[in-house]
Amino acid sequence: MEKEKLRKEFGDLYEAYADALFRYCFFKTGDRELAKDMLQDICLKAWVYMQDHTIVLGRPFLYRLARNTVIDWYRKKKTSSLDNLLEQGFEPEDKKADTSAFAEKEQLMKMIGKLENEDQEILLLRFVEDLSPKEIAEVLNERENTISVRVHRALGRLREISK
Repeated sequence: MEKEKLRKEFGDLYEAYADALFRYCFFKTGDRELAKDMLQDICLKAWVYMQDHTIVLGRPFLYRLARNTVIDWYRKKKTSSLDNLLEQGFEPEDKKADTSAFAEKEQLMKMIGKLENEDQEILLLRFVEDLSPKEIAEVLNERENTISVRVHRALGRLREISK
């Protein structure tokens, strides 16, 4: 009976957070298939953890798993320079903005890309994933007040870049 309860809890967690965790991994890597693989890894780690511990997992814990999974991937990833890609026949697409909304989004993503990784991550967690400062603090293992200050400062740096 305990296994059935565990399966239900895991199923509820999956239903509640799978899309958001996938979106987080996708934003961090830019690769849909990789994000799906990462989501599977996160779910497997959560399932194993749930079997070994009696506590109920929450949103911050799952985002910590996602964050650590992305960090592990970046550590293992081999970077390719643009020159190597061009030698292999890669040619960048000629992107034409169909709408002003697309152009604005692309411009915003470029500005965010100019921020430090820590600022990018804090803004992603706060405004894309809609985590509260308290939840972000649990994910990053920092104080809630520190997170609020970091969000405020990251937004300030984003405003400076946009000028």
